[in-house]
Amino acid sequence: MKSLKPISRIAVAICALALVSAYFLPLWQILMWAPQYPEGLEMKIWIDTLSGDVRTISALNHYIGMKHIEVEMFPEFGYMIYIVGFIIGFGLLTALINKRVMLLSYIALFVVTGIAALVDFYLWGYDYGHNLNPEAPIIIPGMAYQPPLIGTKVLLNFTAFSGPDIGGWIFIVVAIVLIGILFYEIKLNKKIVAVLLFPIAGMMTSCSTEPVPLEFGKDACYSCKMTLMDNKFGAELVTKKGKVFKFDDINCLLNYYNAHEEDHGNYAHKLVIDFTRPGTLIDASNSHYLKADQVKSPMASQIAAFEDYELMKENKKKWNGIYLSWGEVVTEFK
Repeated sequence: MKSLKPISRIAVAICALALVSAYFLPLWQILMWAPQYPEGLEMKIWIDTLSGDVRTISALNHYIGMKHIEVEMFPEFGYMIYIVGFIIGFGLLTALINKRVMLLSYIALFVVTGIAALVDFYLWGYDYGHNLNPEAPIIIPGMAYQPPLIGTKVLLNFTAFSGPDIGGWIFIVVAIVLIGILFYEIKLNKKIVAVLLFPIAGMMTSCSTEPVPLEFGKDACYSCKMTLMDNKFGAELVTKKGKVFKFDDINCLLNYYNAHEEDHGNYAHKLVIDFTRPGTLIDASNSHYLKADQVKSPMASQIAAFEDYELMKENKKKWNGIYLSWGEVVTEFK
């Protein structure tokens, strides 16, 4: 069995010691936004407790039949400190024993533990969102409220985000560094590294800020609260943290957008539906807009968006409409 290079031993030991931060930093976060809570609500998950707006979130959830959130409902808090301690100890032992097979085992331990944690969180979320009190004040038949595993999800008038917090990101970074050490050490049996890297890469990409398709007949407009129905119209804002705002008409989007000018630099995507391709989201800033009386949009903006300039011109001539750029559309609703 080959030994690790000196620099690899030091890096593994540092990685293991970095995980001590799990005892002092939150590992996971759940964020929630709604019109009545524009500043947002947050719940932080630590190694052995919860913090943040837990009581407020619990009280709101209770109205739709979800259980009160209590530390006692998480048996994991009783043994997580020992699991993390074992991972730290295994890492230090890997550096001490100084064998590549130990490094491979340590990475495998990370992967298995990460998958197990996500499965455990998913099962808790499923139970929490599906096993509802039948005598709750608000009951919507067939509705479930399972929070997102990773990423963003719209639940009634709330947008919920779930993802790693500082401590969780440290775990992810440590896992990536360990994979890098393995590359450096054996340069490589690619199949082995691919098997180890794929689950971690999946966890990272699941936290993306990619656009979310509008679900017509199901999604509600964040601004006017009307259900999205006409798939020739609609819009979406996606923040750099993955929070998604959906709108049924461009004036609803711009009423919100113009009222929160301080957030303009925080959007990863500004999107509108292409009028000629129902349901297809396109970049709002680079789209072409047509205002005409014949455009029967859901909230009477009378504006249709086009990705293709020539198609916009054809409809402009047919409807005797007015061409608007993105900047002009924004000004139109200020």
